[in-house]
Amino acid sequence: MNIRDRIKAIDDEYSESEIYLEYGLPSLMLYEPTPYKNLIVDINIERDKYTATEDRMKFISLYKQVYLAQRKKLKAILAGIEARTIAIFPEPMKEEMIGFWGDTRRYDDSISNVENLYSYAAACIRRALNDTDEEIYLLRHYPSVYYNYPNSYIGGEFSYRYENEVLIYNKVNILTDGMHHFKLYVNDETTAVDKRSILNIFAFLNGCPNFEFLNNTHVNQKLDDLYQKFDLLDCIRLRHPNYLKSDIEKPIYLELPILKNKCKRRIITFDKMPHEGILDLYHAALKQFEPLPRCVFLYRVFEYAAANHYKPMFNPTQYKPEDAIEYYLNLALTYNPNPLYYMDFGSEKAKPKLYNFFTILKLEAKKILDEWSNAPFLSNKRTGEIIYLTGRNFTAHGASGVRGERNMQYDYDKNYLHINNVNILLEIIARYVIELLNPELKNVVERRTVFYKERYKQLLEKNK
Repeated sequence: MNIRDRIKAIDDEYSESEIYLEYGLPSLMLYEPTPYKNLIVDINIERDKYTATEDRMKFISLYKQVYLAQRKKLKAILAGIEARTIAIFPEPMKEEMIGFWGDTRRYDDSISNVENLYSYAAACIRRALNDTDEEIYLLRHYPSVYYNYPNSYIGGEFSYRYENEVLIYNKVNILTDGMHHFKLYVNDETTAVDKRSILNIFAFLNGCPNFEFLNNTHVNQKLDDLYQKFDLLDCIRLRHPNYLKSDIEKPIYLELPILKNKCKRRIITFDKMPHEGILDLYHAALKQFEPLPRCVFLYRVFEYAAANHYKPMFNPTQYKPEDAIEYYLNLALTYNPNPLYYMDFGSEKAKPKLYNFFTILKLEAKKILDEWSNAPFLSNKRTGEIIYLTGRNFTAHGASGVRGERNMQYDYDKNYLHINNVNILLEIIARYVIELLNPELKNVVERRTVFYKERYKQLLEKNK
């Protein structure tokens, strides 16, 4: 491709003296430098003729040239708008602008109609300029986003939170396909571990499972339906003494987290994690819906931490899992992990409110410890013993007592609820040790609730 000649032709033809609003104000709202965009599409077509990463990487310099030229043109247009030397026509009437914006406060009556138009045009060009800067930033710092190729779709909950963001882990990235579906993008050097790890990270942060689509569409549908129904909040619901005996579902909903962006750009990126394996184990635990199997899988997360952190650090002469459990639990109960917020839509007696799931989980954990200290058969046991012996061991083994008479049963009124209590403590431990062993994950989630409440602004204001 003779990219320089193509760019020069666009530069010469692209007007810096006028903006024609072919479709009225939408022409500004959706403003984008179309000739440059079309050139990017042509480069994409040429790049996609190749599958080898080495060949695809050769197009990075072409993308850079186009976006740099595009930025230069947009800056010139913005300068013309600010200097009022560029003509914008036809000029929309005041009523048209207010009607289009849907808010009378956006129209400034202290200035002329044309000044309102120039002000809006400047904001739209700045948005296009910011979008261009974002692409240049990606090309300079994360070029793999441009040379990676689509690999497979992702099932699970992603849709409403990451639609406009680029998700990156060690040169593997996740992007929307423009139709509210997400795909993995990889290159020749991508490993199966890298692909799993980016999915594991977002399962951990989202608090819900996901998966890479398989070739069998029927299995994909089954897994997607199953994982979409998983709800981390069930462990809180099961704490209500009459939950399983009633037919009332508390109206609470887990929000996907808002992750902090890279350099205030629409980019979420993670470097290679030192302990990817523990994230893999936690993700597997998220795929266990009921308390009994979930207990075994959550315990595996603790086991990983004990083997890779507790034992090397303390080097005990005789290792006891009960000691390690209590060590981590004491630290975890005072630790403030990445938040997961949930909305309680309230009732006739209670107003809607946003809660931090882990704050509530730790409150429940303290209640559980108090209950155990007063419970028959448990009060004489250490917390570590209860979790290890009456939790992990009872759920993992099937030969307790004569012909299994002492095996953990699916009785739904005693053992089921006891294991849920064990899981609450194991969940708190899991969150702590995962961030301990992978410190890059610490504080990656926005904690300020005002951003989460925005989604429920009308509901919350109505119930003040």
